Amino acid sequence: MKTKTLLVSLFMVLFLVTCQKEAYTPLPHVDVNIQIFPNSIQYLSLNSIGGYEYLTANPPSRGIIVYRIDQSSFVAFERTCPYDPEGCCEGTQCSRLVVDDESPFLISDPCCGSLYLILDGSNVSGPSQYPLKQYHTSFDGISLRIYD
Repeated sequence: MKTKTLLVSLFMVLFLVTCQKEAYTPLPHVDVNIQIFPNSIQYLSLNSIGGYEYLTANPPSRGIIVYRIDQSSFVAFERTCPYDPEGCCEGTQCSRLVVDDESPFLISDPCCGSLYLILDGSNVSGPSQYPLKQYHTSFDGISLRIYD
């Protein structure tokens, strides 16, 4: 009896985990399928934990921020702010999200002032109600694939 209850509970948890939807984002879909070699000299800042790089991507993307969490884990986020995807600062070109100079654990939007946590893209402060759009990453120890 306990075994059946355990199996049913395990199945329900597995079902709930696999049925979770991705976080909503007001950003348009962008086809992303990028492969880089983060341990190469081309990506020196990604050679160490806590390093990040800005990559280009297909329009309408404004680029991607890639951050190395540990030796085998990376996160990648869209550089378009979800608060106002079409918005631009007055008198300048449209902004791109940047890693904050004051705190390298935060990503900021220089136009609206929103701040996001670099580990998961969650909103920390500012007018944005949405987390950053996160791309999938897959690292095999040599190459890092970033995709949607």
